[in-house]
Amino acid sequence: MREEIKSEVGKIVGSKLQYAGRASNLLWLGFGDIVQIIRRGRTEEAAEYALHIQCSWRITLGSKIVVASRDFYSPHSQWDEDYEDFDWDIHGNNRFDERMKAFIKDNRQIKVIQIDSDEVGGLTILLSGGYKLDVFPDSSEDDEYSEHWRLFKPKDNSPHFIVTGNGIR
Repeated sequence: MREEIKSEVGKIVGSKLQYAGRASNLLWLGFGDIVQIIRRGRTEEAAEYALHIQCSWRITLGSKIVVASRDFYSPHSQWDEDYEDFDWDIHGNNRFDERMKAFIKDNRQIKVIQIDSDEVGGLTILLSGGYKLDVFPDSSEDDEYSEHWRLFKPKDNSPHFIVTGNGIR
C-alpha cells in the first residue's frame, strides 16, 4: 500500500496548494494549476487535484500544530458566548475556519515538496516553508464506508484514488 500511495500522490509533488476548506468535518485541499471545469452546465475554476480527508490530520510547522482536525469542534478565538450555544458546523464558528483561513492567506505560494506514506494508509506531505501535512487513519472500521481519504482530478472522470480501512479502491 505504501508504494502505491507514494506513486499516486507523488503526482502532486511540485504543485501549489491553491486552497483549503471543509464540508462539515471533511477537509478538502486543491493542488496544482487552476483549470476550468463544467459542473451542472456552469463553468467553474478548480485546482487540478483535489484531496479530500475524512480521518485525523494536522498541519505543523516545526514543533507547532498550526491547524488540525479537532479544531472543527472548538470555537474560534473570539467566541464569547456560552459553549452550549456553540455550533461547530456553521462556517466561521470554529477554530478550523479561523486557522485555515489565516494559513492559506499567509502561504499563497506554498508547494508540495515530498510525499511519504505508511502501510495503513497514512500520508505525509512535506510543504515548502517547513510545513507538513500528516494524514493518519484513526479507525479500525473496514466496511465499505470506511473511507479515510481520496485524491482525484475534478476536471475529468478518471477513477478516484481512495484509501479505506480495506486498502485502496
